[in-house]
Amino acid sequence: TPLRGALGVAVGGVAVWSQMPRKETETDFTGVPLKKSIQRFNSLVERGQDPQTINSRKQMIEALKSGQEFDVLIVGSGCTGAGAALDATTRGLKTACIERGDFSNETSSRSSKLIWGGFKYLQVAFAELLNRRTLYEPVTALGKFWGEFLMVYECCQERSWLAGQQPHLVEYVPQAVPFQSLVAWPPYFNHPFYSILPIIAMPAFWFYDALAGFHSPTSYPMSASQTKEKFPQLQNVLYSAVYCEAMHNDARTGTAIALTAALKGATIANYVEMVGYVYGGPEGASVTGIECVDKTTGERFTVKAKAVVLATGPFLDSVRKMSNKDAPKAVAAAAGCHIVLPGYFTPAGMGFCELKNSRGATMYFLPWLGNTIVGSTDKKCDAVSSPHVTEDEIQYLVNEAASCLSSDIRLRRSDVLSAWQGWRPLYRDPDAPPGAPVSRHHAIGMDEKTGVTFICGGKWSTYRAMAEELIDKVISYKGDALKHARPCTTREVKLLGGEGYHKLLHVQLVQNYHVSEKVAEHLAHAYGSAAYAVCELVTPTARTTSKMGVPTDGGSHAGKQLTPDYPYIEAEVLYACRHEMALTVKDMLTTRMRLAFLNSEAAKQCIPRVADLMAKELKWSKKERDAQVRQAVEYIGQFGGPVADKSGAELRAATFTDLHEVFLKVDTDKSGYIDMHELEKASKQMGFPFRSKEHLQKKFAEIDTDGNGRISESEFIEWWNGRHSEKSRRNLQNTLTLTATSEVAIDKALFSAEGAKEKEKTQKEGAGRQPLKSKRRLDISAAAPSSRSEPRRGARVQIEPVGDVVSVSASDVSCDVSVV
Repeated sequence: TPLRGALGVAVGGVAVWSQMPRKETETDFTGVPLKKSIQRFNSLVERGQDPQTINSRKQMIEALKSGQEFDVLIVGSGCTGAGAALDATTRGLKTACIERGDFSNETSSRSSKLIWGGFKYLQVAFAELLNRRTLYEPVTALGKFWGEFLMVYECCQERSWLAGQQPHLVEYVPQAVPFQSLVAWPPYFNHPFYSILPIIAMPAFWFYDALAGFHSPTSYPMSASQTKEKFPQLQNVLYSAVYCEAMHNDARTGTAIALTAALKGATIANYVEMVGYVYGGPEGASVTGIECVDKTTGERFTVKAKAVVLATGPFLDSVRKMSNKDAPKAVAAAAGCHIVLPGYFTPAGMGFCELKNSRGATMYFLPWLGNTIVGSTDKKCDAVSSPHVTEDEIQYLVNEAASCLSSDIRLRRSDVLSAWQGWRPLYRDPDAPPGAPVSRHHAIGMDEKTGVTFICGGKWSTYRAMAEELIDKVISYKGDALKHARPCTTREVKLLGGEGYHKLLHVQLVQNYHVSEKVAEHLAHAYGSAAYAVCELVTPTARTTSKMGVPTDGGSHAGKQLTPDYPYIEAEVLYACRHEMALTVKDMLTTRMRLAFLNSEAAKQCIPRVADLMAKELKWSKKERDAQVRQAVEYIGQFGGPVADKSGAELRAATFTDLHEVFLKVDTDKSGYIDMHELEKASKQMGFPFRSKEHLQKKFAEIDTDGNGRISESEFIEWWNGRHSEKSRRNLQNTLTLTATSEVAIDKALFSAEGAKEKEKTQKEGAGRQPLKSKRRLDISAAAPSSRSEPRRGARVQIEPVGDVVSVSASDVSCDVSVV
């Protein structure tokens, strides 16, 4: 019947409709539906994160001076301190945070720019598991391996969260690891098992992807021809294993964390320095606040808090000594130097890592903001605020990087656009009882007498997890005083600029504001959706047209760039002054806009214009404007650049290209040979002039073995990079070389509870220590003091065995002894 037919059609239609694909609701990394894309900042109905609602610095200072008691007061606003402030304020705690400089202007802005999952720790963990000690101590060995594995798993998970939840700041970048043969000897990481690393690399990287839940792009092999096409600068490659790590603009991410905390209600201020503690409590020993000084005005004031947290990174010791002058040193800072090269050293937006160059060092080349970062060195020294890098370290990295490249692309010292040094704070709580559980990648402790909590160590990858653990412990320590705190919710928080961000945002910026595509892409990844607020401050650029109205200027764009080679525009200066608490010219060119980190000479040229813009915006006097210029010139001058300063340098070795160019310059008659006078000119150009005429004559005679009064280019290069230079290079390599094994060993020596037990046991045994077996060989690498080539005789030497590494230290010299 018609009724049955209609019913059948209806049922069939419902069945078909139920099986048809539906448009999925777009969600973020945590599953929360995405809000509608922003079309224009000022017309946004649901603003989400509006930077214009953040309190000004003046309002923040007034809140700090008001006398109110905060629940939590955090000293330090790097990624750890700012992350803790964000965590605390989103739990409903009244939070304050101060920073003596700009947000993330120290350690957090001088990283390798990687958000990595800890693959090197995974390598070392497997190497330890394959040690013969596993046979007679299986439980201990498996326990250590499991601890390392869990740490790597946490890093991978947090990296996935950062790249997934904060895509406007963090993105995946493929890294190629080239191999020249299927079996390598000497083996990678000095372990026989890793002689077959080229064979097992792909399964290892797939396992690494699995730890991150396959949220990153999947690893894949790249053939020799594909590698050569991507990286023509590499040579003799059998194949490459490609895996992905995340990268970011670290200072911008740090600033976004701090501003997000402010947006959520935290009272946070830069250029406020802690100068002392305020005590109270029943016995007058508990810290109930801190004394501060506003560095812009010199005004001192007190901030009260139920809990005080120190997150000052490598400068923790100086702050701890404010309460106890005899406090033992708790931080061992490791300095890392990076150099920046032009972008053509990493084409196609892909980095590469040479696990072992011709001299055994690990080198990586990473694409970053259009240029290439090369690193890194690893040197134990006390942390300072200056980014200055010695010329020897720069030249060392140039030479090591050159050894990784083919002869078709010559690396010169003048290719270095910038160089800086940062510190990784390595910490162990000196007040903790022997055997107390600590984290292997960061440490949290509390002074039972004063009640102050402190944190040190860690990585950019795990800043959020560290902050969560830190605030959890602060709440636990303080008990009823902070019982109103809610659970952590930072996994659901998008950092400033995340709400409304989408992959085509830069296209909307181009269409709505007529900025160039290059500038739009930069703004989208530096500010996220807050880029609309930046563009609202852009001054339109007048265009020239024909009588028919057709543009004749070749495409003039809005937004005046500070320098033609980089996408930074003047509107960013205005935005940072109005909405980001920017206060100094040096900060504007280093942490807000990363020009000094990309090209120090270009940054110097921009100082006057940036000073003029800030002077008008912040109403500086001419005296203040001139003082800001001097400060910026002095600070940015500490970054390395293309011009080498060889004063005080000891490493004479240079790249083939640099020596070749110098030879051609002094060989004015183009004969292919140089005489004694030309050799003198060459030595001056290289920065190492002869001490005297007699010294020049002696060295020339050594080179001119046939006595014909001239030397060839090959003789000149061989002599210049000869025995003396090789000795200096070896000393520097022993001091600065960073390998996965050595870096992890540093962490373990300082973070391992087992290491602390063994150290205490060894000190008790004293002279009763058993000597090493005669069949064992000791590989010793020593860092010679800068003022002399040999350690002082009679110096007090302390030897501390930790696992298979013996740490040797004296007043002039330190070295690590590896038992093979």
